[in-house]
Amino acid sequence: MKKQFVSGLLLLSFLTNGNAAQIDPVSPVKFKQENEYKILSFVKLDKPAEGKLKGFLDGKPCEVISTERPDSFLVWLPMIGDRAVLSIKEGKQKILEQTIVPYIPSDWGYFKNGTIHIIQSSHQDIAWMNTPDYCRKDRIDNIILPALEMMKKNPSFKFEMEQTLNLMEFLEAHPERKEEVAQLYKEGRFTWGATYNQPYEGLSSGEQLVRQAYYGRKWVKENFPGCDDLVANNIDVPGRTWQMPQILAKSGIPNLFVSRMAEGLYDWYAPDGSKVLTFTPGNYGWASLMWKFFDQDAPTALHKLHHRTQLWGDYFKKHAIPPHYAILMSCDATKPVDFQPVIDEWNRIAETAGVELPRLKASTSEEYFEAVRGENTSFRKIEGERPDLWLYIHGPAHYRATTYKREAAVLLPAAEAFTSFCLWKKGKLDTYPRGEFDRAWMASIYPDHGLGGKNGEITDAIFEDSLKVGRDLGQSMLNDALEQIVSEVNTRKGNYVVFNDLSWNRSKWVEVPVSSARAFVRDEQGNKLASQVLSDGKGGYRLIFMAENVPSMGYRTYTVKEGKSVKMENQGVSYNSNTLENRYYKAVLGNGGILSLYDKELGKEVMHTSKFACGDVIELGYTGNGAGEFTRITDVTPGDITPLSSMPARWKVSDSGELFTRFVNEQPTKHAVIVQTITFHHTEKKIDFDVTLKDFDGEHNRQYRIAFPVNIMSGADVHYEVPMGVAQVGKDELNIQPGGWAWGGTYVHHPKDSHPREIQNFISASGSGLGVTMSSCVAVADWVDPSREIASYPVLQGVLLSSHKSCHGEGNWYHQKGTHHFHFSLTSHQEGWKKGYQFGVEANHPLFSCRKENGAGSLPAAQSFLQVSDPFVGVSVIKKTDDGNNLIIRLVEMEGKDKEVEVTLPQEIKEVVRTNLIEEEEERLNLSGKTLRFKMGHHAIETFKLVLK
Repeated sequence: MKKQFVSGLLLLSFLTNGNAAQIDPVSPVKFKQENEYKILSFVKLDKPAEGKLKGFLDGKPCEVISTERPDSFLVWLPMIGDRAVLSIKEGKQKILEQTIVPYIPSDWGYFKNGTIHIIQSSHQDIAWMNTPDYCRKDRIDNIILPALEMMKKNPSFKFEMEQTLNLMEFLEAHPERKEEVAQLYKEGRFTWGATYNQPYEGLSSGEQLVRQAYYGRKWVKENFPGCDDLVANNIDVPGRTWQMPQILAKSGIPNLFVSRMAEGLYDWYAPDGSKVLTFTPGNYGWASLMWKFFDQDAPTALHKLHHRTQLWGDYFKKHAIPPHYAILMSCDATKPVDFQPVIDEWNRIAETAGVELPRLKASTSEEYFEAVRGENTSFRKIEGERPDLWLYIHGPAHYRATTYKREAAVLLPAAEAFTSFCLWKKGKLDTYPRGEFDRAWMASIYPDHGLGGKNGEITDAIFEDSLKVGRDLGQSMLNDALEQIVSEVNTRKGNYVVFNDLSWNRSKWVEVPVSSARAFVRDEQGNKLASQVLSDGKGGYRLIFMAENVPSMGYRTYTVKEGKSVKMENQGVSYNSNTLENRYYKAVLGNGGILSLYDKELGKEVMHTSKFACGDVIELGYTGNGAGEFTRITDVTPGDITPLSSMPARWKVSDSGELFTRFVNEQPTKHAVIVQTITFHHTEKKIDFDVTLKDFDGEHNRQYRIAFPVNIMSGADVHYEVPMGVAQVGKDELNIQPGGWAWGGTYVHHPKDSHPREIQNFISASGSGLGVTMSSCVAVADWVDPSREIASYPVLQGVLLSSHKSCHGEGNWYHQKGTHHFHFSLTSHQEGWKKGYQFGVEANHPLFSCRKENGAGSLPAAQSFLQVSDPFVGVSVIKKTDDGNNLIIRLVEMEGKDKEVEVTLPQEIKEVVRTNLIEEEEERLNLSGKTLRFKMGHHAIETFKLVLK
């Protein structure tokens, strides 16, 4: 006896006279129902038969239908049920005896009375398959419109798109069909997703992620009364940022649909305890591209799907999940298909088969999420960040575009805050320019995960332009608000008013133009401030001064005096062409950067420079893609590494004064001239590192990094800022191997081992009594030595640029030819990331200065519009409510501790209402007055409506 698998049938072959058979259902499948369902099957013998054949099934005669070939025949076999023995006789001689398992087994286990849901969608990048315009037209003409026509013909047909951006595009092209779309939305037949699009979450700021829900679920509810959407989709990207479950849950979005992760249903927790029910089919395209469950007929679908129910029965039973199994029929830009004939045929078979079979139905993801929530269901719990595997595609490959996005993330909340403060003071909140802010925010989050692709140079240019629009609109609206406030400040014409957009008092450089090399600055109390005057290279001058103690989310005024200067002693500063000492550091510069950096306060050598200098610029080989079907981040090429420290440096002092001393080194290399500028601050513990890649030639497969080798020889803790949180390497990652599939295999690389990482403002390393914080202008950072022989100490790095190719077969190269500028700031401190937190954030938040052009005003010379008592409770936004003339404030607890925090405002608040993130009211609080005391849970994101008097 031998076992063989043929077309999914288990055949137990008893060889008689050396004969065996291959048995398959005929194609296309033919079946009939008599007393039982039978399927017409093709039987091929190993040896031709010479006489007439007789068939027997479990000893009972069955018809043998001849074919044109003597080695084959047709026979009706049981389609559903238990094993049976097929015997074939030639005359009196038995030439075949074979046990068969019917095409559709009768045992469906846990799912025998369950439901299989067909969730049909079309995965949509904004572009990728071609240009944005091409894909937009294809979406509308070849996906959405045909789906609508199918819904007219078949009331049971359901379909979904993954993002509201697609709905906005459709309505722009076909406004006359809005009512039709609204009705289908209400009926749950055509859904559009609860977010604006599908972004790289870790690239976005926290507030940009919140705006995904504003222009997703909130937009749907405002524009389609009676409609809602409770499912966020981010199907393609193998990455989840740490706080995303909380952002979704507190936006009223309880469900998340992902893939490239082990198939299953999970409660994915955020660090505050919020959760979102997450479904993943393993890979979003497998069922359409490979398994093709429903491409033929119902018996084939039943046959193919039986093994899925056998695989998943125990899992569903263990977690008490109701017997509902989902099949996602989707892939990139797939067109709608009406599977109703298969559904109807399946259900007719299920109703009349005489055995318990699951039913089949067309569903939406929202309908499926509702179906699997049982009374006693306990989904598998997971938590933590899944570091993005595709991070090389955005910041390193699109540095300029990413810079615009990150700048917009600073400017837009600042513009909202100061616009709100200005209009609140004037009693004109009803003139708040919501439409302009909506346009700017949408521009700042428009580019999704589909950078590059076919004709990717067009897509990338459109994406970059959108991000620039978001940045420029933010800057313009901020300028308008600041000018209005300045016009009301009681200070002399020509004075400067300096604004702080963060929620703690700050001291930071401000730069203003002056006409003379002799100038100085005083604050509103007449105190002279540290300053330096530099040539602007165009015949004019720039005055840089230290604006001290600028109030939180407020301003302070300064007077610039030209034509004379007041000499201030630059005490404790000495330097020559390659050394410097000030009150904070002793430094020696050499090849590649700083060779010795001694912290005088801590009494410690900060850097370990045996391999790389502090601030070294490293050129590496990188042959991977930014995104693609790989299962872990592609490493840089072993051995292909050239640090600037391998070349002779020629440092020179370009400027020195009471604020800073600046060193410059210019180094020609094979593909670019690298200009290093290192600036030692004398009034704060800070060193700036500016890098210019001058005239980069776009050589393929090159990568540039800046490196800071921290002198912590073992056991360093590495932390980095993520949207609305600070995560620790090795502790806060997803606590399982992700699983799921790509063309390159299964995602088995553990998240804790994934590097580099997406960061917001900073990354830090601490241990052995030392802490170092690197504030970064770039979105991707690392801490693992990039060389072949990895050092034991952390090497903090910013990934500057990577000139690799799009993973699309017809995709573009990310050449990035030209000149690029990068800025980093560094400080050392006592051990612990909290010691460098404010430093890390501040470096990317400039103080904003505005010149007074009139002489009147009633506002004081210095004022805080908003104060927060705890330095680790950040203000994500304060803005006018979208509905009514009140204020919204969103607070974020960054330290990881439960606490009570005081928020102080300049005017009385009548009432406070807790809302969700998209401003829907949840709870009225017993709070009023100018000082409000809020309870904040650890890692919590909380939003409050401040009802004004």
